[in-house]
Amino acid sequence: MTSDREWPMKSDLRALLTGVEGVLFDFDGPLCHLFAPKGADRVAEQLHEFIGRERLPDVRPEKEHSPLDVLREAARTWPDLADVARLEGKLTSLEEECAEDALMTPGADVLVEAIRSDGIPVAITTNNSEKAVRTCLDNSSLGPLFGTHVYGRRNMAEGHPLLLKPDPACIERAIGGLRLTRPERCLMIGDSPADVLAANGADVRFLGFENPHVEDNQELRQVFPGTIVERLDEILTAWLGGGRCRTHSASGETR
Repeated sequence: MTSDREWPMKSDLRALLTGVEGVLFDFDGPLCHLFAPKGADRVAEQLHEFIGRERLPDVRPEKEHSPLDVLREAARTWPDLADVARLEGKLTSLEEECAEDALMTPGADVLVEAIRSDGIPVAITTNNSEKAVRTCLDNSSLGPLFGTHVYGRRNMAEGHPLLLKPDPACIERAIGGLRLTRPERCLMIGDSPADVLAANGADVRFLGFENPHVEDNQELRQVFPGTIVERLDEILTAWLGGGRCRTHSASGETR
């Protein structure tokens, strides 16, 4: 799969699921609303406050209210990686605070359990901190379903590079961790353009999910012309073979 791949239009969600040997979930969106306790805008504001307090260079990402975009812009513009690591550490601590009371996405546990019941391995591939993800999983019924298979942002202070999607690194780590040998038989469920590009780069199938925790999913529809679902129970119905699911294309057309 290359960056100029023509994504197939799928009117039958079950066709996309056929032959899948592993399912990879983005975290914030498909599985939970991580920043629900504070709000993403407040977390981004706290990052800006940290930057000012520590006298670090100012950053002005295109999405000012996205905590990950604040970090991404710092990594892109700051010359000192040690400063980026300090900011990443601050974001990790804020994510861990939010993870204690994160809002789970309706139907996530039922869908993951159904996939696992069919003997299909699952993993989380995310730009969020692995520590925060594990904190959230420990407080929910999802923890035992994913086990150790959480592949996300690792602590820069421990020497790990900052490889955020659209870099496919976390997806490739998940494929290796699950010991899957055919990436094209893996499916990623994500809700952002970065997820689309990462899946493309890792040669895995992609299923778009309209994040119920945000007001506007237009950005995903604009970049991904393939199958997009509005609810996780649509995927569950297709997975169980209970009939055709209602899906719609990137233009919003119901199918």
